[in-house]
Amino acid sequence: MDWFRDATEWMYWTWQSGLAIGGLLLCIAALGMWDARSPSIARKGFYPIKTTRGDRFFIGIITSILIFLLWLLIVGNSLLLIPSAIAVVWFLVQGRRG
Repeated sequence: MDWFRDATEWMYWTWQSGLAIGGLLLCIAALGMWDARSPSIARKGFYPIKTTRGDRFFIGIITSILIFLLWLLIVGNSLLLIPSAIAVVWFLVQGRRG
């Protein structure tokens, strides 16, 4: 594990960032197992293209990051529960209807 520590020592790791990355990896693994058991069918929702579960998951992650960055740009780092709620609701809506 020394090679890993040496390769990543320039990064500032916290337990929160480790938890977020671990959760993302678990979600990707779960999506892979789900797709192996029940293959995703591309469908057209409110996006102008046909998307699969994985596509909508990726779009949800990217747009959630965008929501947080816009919040930080406009409001600053106060009241972070509001963009969290907006991101969760958006993620669920676009995952179901996107």
